[in-house]
Amino acid sequence: MPGRETEMAAGPGSKMVKGVAFVKSKSVQDAKNGPALFLDLVFRSESPGGPLREIPARLWEGADSVASRVEPGTLVYAEGQEIVFNGENQIRLARVQPLKANPEEIREYIPQTTLSVSSGMERLREYLESLEDTHLRSLGLGILSDPEVRAGLPLAPAAKKNHHATLGGLLEHTLEIMEMGHRIAPVLGLNRDLLLLGLFLHDIGKCWEISSQPGFSYTDEGRLVGHMYLGCEKVAQVARTIDGFPETYLRMVQHFILSHHGEFAYGSPVLPSTPEAMAVHFLDNLSGQVNAMRKVQPQDRDQWGFEKNRGAYIWKKGSDPATWDRSPIGQALRKVFER
Repeated sequence: MPGRETEMAAGPGSKMVKGVAFVKSKSVQDAKNGPALFLDLVFRSESPGGPLREIPARLWEGADSVASRVEPGTLVYAEGQEIVFNGENQIRLARVQPLKANPEEIREYIPQTTLSVSSGMERLREYLESLEDTHLRSLGLGILSDPEVRAGLPLAPAAKKNHHATLGGLLEHTLEIMEMGHRIAPVLGLNRDLLLLGLFLHDIGKCWEISSQPGFSYTDEGRLVGHMYLGCEKVAQVARTIDGFPETYLRMVQHFILSHHGEFAYGSPVLPSTPEAMAVHFLDNLSGQVNAMRKVQPQDRDQWGFEKNRGAYIWKKGSDPATWDRSPIGQALRKVFER
């Protein structure tokens, strides 16, 4: 099997890429000259242990002869020219060839969280055991102990693509926002029990919405009803096993799930109705947006890259002052206007 991604010289502003890639997603779309094959490919780094690189790829010619043999969750050998189109790097494929691979070979192309699953699950338990309200603590621990959650949460991605799209990404994302919630609750005078439980449960339905198998495809139930409904369903299922669990508690917890996208336009059927629900929305969004920015690949030597989801350019050097130009004021950026 061919090795990792390699590069060959190409025209100005572009480069040729060839190597083995994992097919994360696939679609066939009509184009001017016939069907076109749209893929999201994942390449391994040339450096052992280096980061995986995900990039869109398009085959405009001859797609009808190969499309039926290329499937998500498999490996292919790909060759093409990497270009920038609408601010986004993508590969204009010249060749794509399906490869045979065993599960171990495919797994090397699946992004995984660097978080220790065992320590992460234990940290979740510690947060939930710290809740002072008996009903909320019982519900949180009951859901964490649910066999479906214990099987799904350690592996589930938090998204297909935009943020924490890795095996274990949902656990990593959940712990990030619970840590933030633990810290800001006293600053903003929020109910810590409600906030932490809402943060724990806001995306719990993704255990069943998105498959943890290679490709992270949506499940049938995920497409039919989505993670908000699935989360509310699991919460109600567990709450009914707790003697005397109050109806209002159940509805408040479900409100966190249903309102966490923050706006009708982003899929929330209701808007946040309490300060804690608003905090769940913003902490969830903060974690996701920062993670998405960190995934952006730079397109030039100045380390600028384009984040398609927000339509924004990201400066990859912006968090590292050691890499910035040290020219005194008036001698650096301003010189552009003084030619």
